Amino acid sequence: MLKKPANNKNIPVIMTMVALITLAASMVFFPQQAYSSALLGLNLWWEVVTPALLPYFFISELLLELDISRFLGKAMSPLMRPLFSLPGSASLAVALGFCSGFPSGAAISASLRRRGEISREEGSRLVCFTNNAGPLYISVAVAGGLLECPKAAVILAITQYGGNLLLGIILGLLARKKKVLPDMGACQIQPHHTSHNIDLGRTVKTAASRAAANITSIGCLMIFFSVLNGFFTAIPFNADPLASGAIQGFWEMSLGVNALADSGLQLTYIIPAVAAILGFGGISVQMQVLAMIGDTDISFWPYLICRLIHAVAAYFSARWLCTFISLPVSSVNPVINTGSILLCSLTAAAIALGILFALSLLSLIFLPLLQRFDHRDHNN
Repeated sequence: MLKKPANNKNIPVIMTMVALITLAASMVFFPQQAYSSALLGLNLWWEVVTPALLPYFFISELLLELDISRFLGKAMSPLMRPLFSLPGSASLAVALGFCSGFPSGAAISASLRRRGEISREEGSRLVCFTNNAGPLYISVAVAGGLLECPKAAVILAITQYGGNLLLGIILGLLARKKKVLPDMGACQIQPHHTSHNIDLGRTVKTAASRAAANITSIGCLMIFFSVLNGFFTAIPFNADPLASGAIQGFWEMSLGVNALADSGLQLTYIIPAVAAILGFGGISVQMQVLAMIGDTDISFWPYLICRLIHAVAAYFSARWLCTFISLPVSSVNPVINTGSILLCSLTAAAIALGILFALSLLSLIFLPLLQRFDHRDHNN
């Protein structure tokens, strides 16, 4: 009796190859569409993403090279362990991930894992809740620029940062309940720099090289998915503006948000859909996160599952919040002026300060309770 060859594992590879060949053929037959879509992605990366993320990437890599995680490990452990069941060094990913935007949290988490500061399981949990749309992007680009509704920044900030903080706490509680033990041997640990012997020139060069490599990878992925999204949107099909914007946001977050802002729908419909898109991040962002953690053993699937959960939760929580905050009837064509930029920048600063305040408040609320649980576990 002949056995059938087991080719099930090759099916995803074959499907990916067919899709890429089809896309390459489409670019040959429709070069103008491919060029305009690539140019849109390039401009979005160069004019929006690079100025917003590159300074944070450089600062985070420079801080890691200067071994700040060793000091954070001692200073932030009383906060990070009870809240998220993570070492204090992970606070760098939380702080910069929340204040800069996708995929800073993944980049810093991967760096911490490569250095052996966190375990594989801790890195997988850390990535799940430290990748957000940045406060400046939410307040200035989306709320002030596209929707011309600064109040929308409050709704989007609550759904994004509140949802991710809640995810981090829940994941920490689950890890504490399962009593997961760190596994530090799966990745090679790089030696730490000593504070008494630092080659500043080499440190700056290494940090700049890694930051440039990360931002270049993001640009390549954004351009690729911009072309992919351009061909999908060029296919004629009957879809309402809300569904069309959601489909574009599924592939590339910023393009989907832009399409929803131009849809002319009521803001009470637009804002929940935008919240869901920001919560998920789009396939482009997922590939950016995967690229950041690709050379580590951090698991990607928990992150993807958490993004889907966050998208659903963000949609319904934004709909609920829209009933309490008075909003204009619909979005208008954005006309950015100095006052609007100043107001949205102040909103971004307030969001960042609110994140720090929320972390401090949560630590005060949960620290005594979780310390009691820790004491009980040690006694058992």
